[in-house]
Amino acid sequence: MSDYRPLALNIIFRASHSTLWELADKAGILGSLRLSINSLEFAEHSMVAEEALFGGAVDFVAGNHITPYKWVAQGKPIVCLASPGNAVQDRIVTHDPISSLDELKGKTLRIADSSLHDATGRVGHTRGNHILDVLRAGFEENEMEWLDMGQSTETNFQRDTIEAVRTGKAQIGFGVGRGASVQGEGLHTLQLPRLPMVNGTTLTTTYETLQKREGLAERLVKALVLTIHYARVHPDEAQKFLDTKMGRPYPERGGRAVSIARYPMRPYPTTDGVANAYELCYRQYPETQDVSPFALWDMHYLRALDLSGFIDELIQEQPENVREAATVSWEG
Repeated sequence: MSDYRPLALNIIFRASHSTLWELADKAGILGSLRLSINSLEFAEHSMVAEEALFGGAVDFVAGNHITPYKWVAQGKPIVCLASPGNAVQDRIVTHDPISSLDELKGKTLRIADSSLHDATGRVGHTRGNHILDVLRAGFEENEMEWLDMGQSTETNFQRDTIEAVRTGKAQIGFGVGRGASVQGEGLHTLQLPRLPMVNGTTLTTTYETLQKREGLAERLVKALVLTIHYARVHPDEAQKFLDTKMGRPYPERGGRAVSIARYPMRPYPTTDGVANAYELCYRQYPETQDVSPFALWDMHYLRALDLSGFIDELIQEQPENVREAATVSWEG
């Protein structure tokens, strides 16, 4: 890696996916690979992130999961290099206690949830996950009645969702935690089965960018793996870095180091995770069904690093209790 020229990265991220790259910078991992961060900016909508990517304003997008399949269908040179997060586990609130959604079958299921479309008119990832949750529980499309409670970021969203379930307008509600407001209303929560879904800090870039930026893919994949390793082996130091303002040239948003430590050391996408993300895309963009979902993914950079033995060596450096915990709960 010392043979590569220094590169200052321009990164755009979705949701909270800046955390890993901020830690990679502050822990010196990027510096060891002759990388630095020039900008690390948040994009509220995937459209903004993709415009910046295709226009060459950024080197990669962290955390873009659904719409990239559409761009493959349209012949854009978009590519994903890694996916460390491949499952979600949603929680619902109900009026009466249940142990499974199966108990509500036999009639139309009324569901309070965030709006189907975001401000750009695209189907939201979160709502899409919930649709698949209910489908996987055995309901048909015509057995669901969705009640839009507005965007999940709006002030009244949780209050309105709780009220819909409390009054019987909805049988279940998504997007509400187990807080005092739920308990105070006499409602109950249920954690649903894990849903395979690409949802973590994906590395999304273009082949044009990789051709212009020497060794970018190899270095980004290695930085991703090293940062996951660092968060596992040095959890306290990692959190301190994220909690400390260090005068970086980008907004230092911090985050939770444990969320990085839970990622697998081999951040390959899973077959089911890709299939479900792909399904959410072609539900809105039917033309996407004309291409393979794996046309988006180029794993040879990660595969080369894996075959070199580098990842195995890192895993062997980890304390036994860390390796055991990873096997049980992190490899998702």
